[in-house]
Amino acid sequence: MSEHALERINGVSWPLPSDHAHLYAGAGLLLVELRGDIDLAAVLHVHPWLDSVAALPARLHIVDLRPTTFIDSTGLGMVLRFRERVTCTEMDFGLLCTRRAHRLLRAHGTWDVLCPAATLGEVLAGQHRRSAR
Repeated sequence: MSEHALERINGVSWPLPSDHAHLYAGAGLLLVELRGDIDLAAVLHVHPWLDSVAALPARLHIVDLRPTTFIDSTGLGMVLRFRERVTCTEMDFGLLCTRRAHRLLRAHGTWDVLCPAATLGEVLAGQHRRSAR
């Protein structure tokens, strides 16, 4: 599956979190794309919306941090909470990020928990390996 096969979801029944997040769906997965600066100010808008997205049924929920220009510990905490909400309902979670975010994840001690990938294909391959266990 390519990233271009995903369709952006518009007109959902809950308020959109400004321009900091977009939701895409396709082939049994949901992809949340976070954009711009994900700091305390953005988290106040995105967090409640992200909680509602976590409740949507999908075999795999993915957070894409590649379009972010900055993410602080509050934003990273929001991603961790989203992961926890998704995985506690036995759905899978994946994280997309660029190499510049790797340093933050390692410093924050969340590298092994979030298992970041660079491409959607890598996330799907990792999800397949987890399902086979």
